[in-house]
Amino acid sequence: MIDIAVVGVGSIGVEHIRAIEKTNGCRLCAVCDTDKEKAARTAEKYSVPWFADYRDIPGQVQADAVILNLPHFLHAESAVFFLENGLHVLVEKPMANTIAECDWMLRAAASSGRRLAVGHLQRFFPANQAVRKLVDSAKFGRLCMFSERRTIDYFANERPRWFLDRAAAGGGIVMNYGAHMLDKLFYLTPSEDVAVFSSCGNAKAIGDIEGHAQILLKFSSGLSAAVTFSGYGPSGYDTMYYFTQGTARVTNGSVLSYTTDGEWHPAEVHNDGKHMERQLKAFCRYIRGEEADIATGEYGRRIVETIDRIYQAAGVSK
Repeated sequence: MIDIAVVGVGSIGVEHIRAIEKTNGCRLCAVCDTDKEKAARTAEKYSVPWFADYRDIPGQVQADAVILNLPHFLHAESAVFFLENGLHVLVEKPMANTIAECDWMLRAAASSGRRLAVGHLQRFFPANQAVRKLVDSAKFGRLCMFSERRTIDYFANERPRWFLDRAAAGGGIVMNYGAHMLDKLFYLTPSEDVAVFSSCGNAKAIGDIEGHAQILLKFSSGLSAAVTFSGYGPSGYDTMYYFTQGTARVTNGSVLSYTTDGEWHPAEVHNDGKHMERQLKAFCRYIRGEEADIATGEYGRRIVETIDRIYQAAGVSK
């Protein structure tokens, strides 16, 4: 049995807790949140101890691993703390705000002998898994282009204000949703070099982060990717995969359709809502030293490094 503590019990933290409850071989052993009422409510619901300071967990709870759902600027220091205290770590994406922080985390994992994974979920969605099968099978020929258009009200009142502070969040819409976009691409192109061109801005002049961006990526294989992010709403997104013999489309991250003849055909692939469970099972296999399709710390670092290059290409100082 793998005992797991969850630090940060907002909406994503609760999703992780539900996955733990549904997964054989692991169990929730503690929760932590600086909002003491929220932590206490969650702890009562799941009959586990709660903490307001994550540093109190190792001395009071027998935990094997921890899942971290904290503001980006806390990812590195909290991950290093738990690694140095003998716990395996799954940290939500992005891995950290800077490459230097990623390297600090990787050194802590290496010296402690504990496992470090990053919550890059894209490989656990059925639609993205179906695209991977199309690429691997060459059923539609070679993948040669990718495009993604994503719009959302990034400045909505319900978004925690730290997301609009570059020092806390590491960036804006690129740091947040660009990490997902790169995860989709790197899932398909695990070791290719990539050239980066980009433009970023903030039409609302709220906070000091970018609210929109356009990005062009070119991989060493010749694959190119064109990405548009708008943080001004309304919400929705489409991802297109252009092959030499057909095109696949993923709508809002869950519905796959394809065309080889000019007509769009739906595929029997829909989001079953079990992506968190699949990720948790992979994390548990990773902890046990078994083969696991989990985003490692090295993978997470690659995404942060590429986001850094997107900002540099746009003339944005982090």
